[in-house]
Amino acid sequence: MLPYARRIHGLEKIKPPQRYLFVCNHVSLLDTILLGALLWRSGNYPILVLGAKNAWCDSWVRTMLSKPIGFLLERGKLNPHRLRELEVYAREIRRFNLVVFPEGTRGNGVDVAECQPGIFYVAQTARVPIVPIFIENMQLVSTKNGSFHPLGGLRKVEVHFGEPVLPEDYLGLAREEFTDFIRQKITRAGKPGLAFESADQISSLQPSPPAARLSPDPLP
Repeated sequence: MLPYARRIHGLEKIKPPQRYLFVCNHVSLLDTILLGALLWRSGNYPILVLGAKNAWCDSWVRTMLSKPIGFLLERGKLNPHRLRELEVYAREIRRFNLVVFPEGTRGNGVDVAECQPGIFYVAQTARVPIVPIFIENMQLVSTKNGSFHPLGGLRKVEVHFGEPVLPEDYLGLAREEFTDFIRQKITRAGKPGLAFESADQISSLQPSPPAARLSPDPLP
């Protein structure tokens, strides 16, 4: 995938051996391969990617690619054990850097869709710095329902790594506030000059004072 990458921004912000939770916009299954290559090259390895079983197990090639780095869940089914599965995944931070595409599906490559609540539970359990990532122009190479364009996207993709967000800056956010906070952090990683939507929103996304902060004990 590196031949498709034109420029990588901000990779120097992440410092191994610190473990991170990487959150990224999602356009193509190739996103995982590209991020895996970049993180391996920079020493931020191994990684464990939260993914959908139905997307990664529909062919032997995808199954082979996902097996070493994928933590795959059944999507679209009512699962009373889903929170427990997410907690099990988050505990793997002891051995892996975690990679989550919090939109929950592949988007258009331009806008970041609403983040699904699962990222909140992963972050609350992992309690590590969160690094927002925006992959730009991947839609020129591959999309969810489109064809693969091996030449059209050549040297067009740019990857933007945002500033790490420390646990003390997000643990005090309620679930709905946190998912919107993450969506905006990913958006701003790709557009560094972009401000929050309003002054009120900036205020609403600040963590609560320590006395009121949500800080459950880490899971055993």
